[in-house]
Formats: sequence, C-alpha cells, structure tokens
Amino acid sequence: MIEKAAYSTAIFLLKTLPIVAIAIYFVSYTIKKGYMERFAHFLQPMLKKFGVNEIAAVSVAACFISPTASYSILSQAWREGRVDGREIIAISFLNSFPSVFSHLYAYFIPFVIPVLGFAGIVYTSIRFAVAIIKSAFGLILSRKWGNDGVRADLDIKPISPRENIVRIATIMAVTYFAVSLASEYGLFGRVDESLAFLPLNPNALAIAGIEFFNIRAAVVLAAGFIDKGLHWKWAVIGLILGNIISFSTRAVKHSLPMHVAMFGKFGVKIVLLNSIATLVLDVIFVILLLQL
Repeated sequence: MIEKAAYSTAIFLLKTLPIVAIAIYFVSYTIKKGYMERFAHFLQPMLKKFGVNEIAAVSVAACFISPTASYSILSQAWREGRVDGREIIAISFLNSFPSVFSHLYAYFIPFVIPVLGFAGIVYTSIRFAVAIIKSAFGLILSRKWGNDGVRADLDIKPISPRENIVRIATIMAVTYFAVSLASEYGLFGRVDESLAFLPLNPNALAIAGIEFFNIRAAVVLAAGFIDKGLHWKWAVIGLILGNIISFSTRAVKHSLPMHVAMFGKFGVKIVLLNSIATLVLDVIFVILLLQL
C-alpha cells in the first residue's frame, strides 16, 4: 500500500510540478524586469477616470502587485491626515480585486490551476467574483467619500522562485502521499459512512478541515480526491467552506497584524468589515454551487 501511494504521488508530481515551476519562474522574471511595476504605473491614470482620487488610484495600482506596499501608502496618507477613516475603509474594499489579482501570478496560476485543473479554474473564478463585488462596493463608497490624496512611488520586489518551488513541492508531496495512503487503507470510505447524515459530501468537509491549517495542503488534498473520483463541484465547495471556517483565523494571523501595525486600533475595523463581506459572499456562492 505504501508503494502504491508513493507511485501515485510521484505521478502526480511529475504532472503538476513542472507547470508550477515554469509559472513561478515566469512571474519572478516579469517582476525582476520591472514589467509589473510598469503595469501598475500604467493603471494609475486609468483608475482616476473611474472617479477615484489620486491616493486611491495609487493605492489600487500598487495593490495589483503588492498589497503590503498599497496599505503602506494608505497608512502614510492616513497618519498625515490626507485621508480620513471612511475613505480608508472605502479603499480597502476597492483594493479587494487588485489584492486577489496579486495572488493570481503568485498562487492561482502557478499552483491552484495546475494542481486542480478545471476545479482550480472554477475556484479561482469564484475568488475573483467575490473580490470584484467587494471592489464595486468600494468604488461606490470611494466616489462618495473621496478627498484629495497624495502621490506615492511604487516599490515592487521580485519573489524567490527556488524557495517557493521547494516549499510548494514539499507540501504537495507530503499531502498527496498522505491522501493516497489513507485511500489505500479505506479511511475515506469509513468517513463517508460516518458523515452520511450531512447534506454535504464528506470529502468536501475533509478539504475544509485541512484548509483550516494550510490552504496549499487543502488544494492538494482536493486534487487527490478528484483523482479518486470526487466531482469538481465538491472540491470547490470544500475549498470555499475552508475559507469560511478559517476566515477569522487567517485574519488574526495575517491581515490583522499588518493592519494594526499600520493603522492602530482602526485596523481592526478595516479587517472586520472586509472579513464579514467576504464571509457573506462565500456563503452565497456555496449555496449556488449546491444547486448544480
């Protein structure tokens, strides 16, 4: 059984890891050559045509490449009194789409889509749909509350492709091997029987549970289930449910420390409002998927 699990893991890595590596190196190259930074500068005048002020346009343009750089710009403007709290909240919603876009070339294209295939495309599309809805809401608020802003420079750093590939390959290998081994021993069959009373596929719940601890491991787990016959719909639902279950934990671990460091107590309000909006939209998309 161990040999079978190891063999299936090797096949999985041979199919997906080369695509992941190529995508990561390509993204690193484009950032190193300054293409992404030029793209961000190109966006600024276009964004101003939507009726947002200069600081919002600069922040959104920066967020397409680096959310951290974007919020650093906002923090400086806020502390200097150039923008007020309401506008910061509006821009934080407006930044939803560019923030997800910044993960497109660092996470979705080099990892999620190659590993999950069609399910990865659907999941990525849903994440973008949630972000677009939030950004549209932020655009309305920004045009209503916006004040004159300040100009800021963009500073975009290249990622380390070798470090990313090693880390991702390790997670993929360990997780897929564990999934294959558990499947060989019939563990998932017993889980299915014990959770048959729930209106959700037990495998989707397993994906959601793993995502609470590690999103990349959950993606690989979903790929393993799909290889074993799980319908793509349940893989996507599992990943969204995992996002719902772990949204507060992620906020505490990632978003909250950065926002508190930059905005003090006001950062808690920014994170809370954005998290609630994401939670509501995720629930809506799960309901829609269950209708398929």
